[in-house]
Amino acid sequence: MLLYLAFKNIISKKSSFVIILFIAFAVMMLVVTNAVFDSTEQGVQETFVSSFTGDIVIRPQYKSPLSLFGDETPVTGTLTELPNLIPYNEIHDYLASNPLISDLVPQVSGISQLSSDSEDTKCYMFGVPAEKYLQVMKSVNIIEGKAWSDGEKGIMLSSKYAQNMNVRVGDTLQFAISEGFSSRIRAVPLTAIYDYSVENSILDKIVLTNPETVRSIMDMSDLSAADKIEISDSAEDMLADSDLDDLFSDAEDKSEVVHTDEIKISQEEIDALENSYTNSSSWNFLICRVHDPKKTNKIIKALNKTFKEKDWPCEAVNWRSSAGSTAFYLFILRLILNIGIIIILGAGFIVVNNTLVINVLDRIREIGTMRAIGANKRYITKECAAETMIMAFVAGILGCILGSFASMVVSASHLTFSNTFLIQLFGGSVLHTSVRLSNLCSAFGLSIFIGLIAWIYPLINAIRVNPVEAMQGVK
Repeated sequence: MLLYLAFKNIISKKSSFVIILFIAFAVMMLVVTNAVFDSTEQGVQETFVSSFTGDIVIRPQYKSPLSLFGDETPVTGTLTELPNLIPYNEIHDYLASNPLISDLVPQVSGISQLSSDSEDTKCYMFGVPAEKYLQVMKSVNIIEGKAWSDGEKGIMLSSKYAQNMNVRVGDTLQFAISEGFSSRIRAVPLTAIYDYSVENSILDKIVLTNPETVRSIMDMSDLSAADKIEISDSAEDMLADSDLDDLFSDAEDKSEVVHTDEIKISQEEIDALENSYTNSSSWNFLICRVHDPKKTNKIIKALNKTFKEKDWPCEAVNWRSSAGSTAFYLFILRLILNIGIIIILGAGFIVVNNTLVINVLDRIREIGTMRAIGANKRYITKECAAETMIMAFVAGILGCILGSFASMVVSASHLTFSNTFLIQLFGGSVLHTSVRLSNLCSAFGLSIFIGLIAWIYPLINAIRVNPVEAMQGVK
């Protein structure tokens, strides 16, 4: 009976439809906004994760914010000398044996001047093992040439970068760093040109090259782990039986040529010497991919807990922290846009609340008559609550339907961007939306919340009505 009277009162008043429309519009805006931002957030994350950050980056603990591009302090914003990741071999072995980690690749970073015959430009060098890096970064697609092999020198550029520098595969480029009156210059051949699956201007700053070149141009010490050096059994026996201190104690000056047995080195030892870079422990970062990206935050917490227990001076961070200041600025901008939406919804809430108050004030005579014929405050409270919640429920359902429809229209429209900043902000050149059940539930919950909050003040006015004054039309 109570619900029937509440429903009848809603239908009989035009103001009820205005309230429903206000709440529905607010819910629709929230659904569309979340659909756009969820889609673009996922797009930006996927672009970064599959292009250069991975799901998790292991970096050294440092006094300043540190990204894959280097020192990200607001004051300098430049790449200083980066600390090595230590103890690298132990960290690598631990991650490689971790069942939650699907793949990983090491990286050294540097900044220098990249020069061709026709162009000079500042670049960020990512020193990586090429074949392994391409396996981890699925968005990097080679369109011309091929990656350098292990032990070789090489550069890989994005097609846009190569076009700006007017270079082709086979050309020789130079890295250069000036230090006072001297300079370090390294010449490296361009072995491949690639494209990213999704265009993003931050990716055009990256130059992929072999790690030895980065260490050389950045004057980094190249350390090898002792447990990685292997020699044959015969060589070990020779070292064990010899006394190096007394080896030349009885030596005299001789003019004759002394013939010795031929020294034989196995092919495995030759390969180990040629590919000794693979044993290097001089790396700045370890980039990891995980089996289940949804568990990334939990994995990061678990890794940092382990690093702390083992007293390793390193930390695990997510893709946003490792992507540098550009990703952070995009996050701040998106946050500002969300705050703007909240302000709009707050203004809508004020309008809805005032409409509900006016609705109650217009019914003072009706409420006074009900009180005069025996309706108590509890009954009036229940009726007002029922009316408000029915309107909020209907508005929530309507808003979710309209929001879903509007989101589909936006996706079907294939809105495109040519502005670089907008492409970065929305994760691509085409605007997509993604409506999730969780977002619909949160938007519907907002509608119910608005109904509950907006019901309180009108209720206070309703139960304070004096029956006699109300029947006399006194307000």
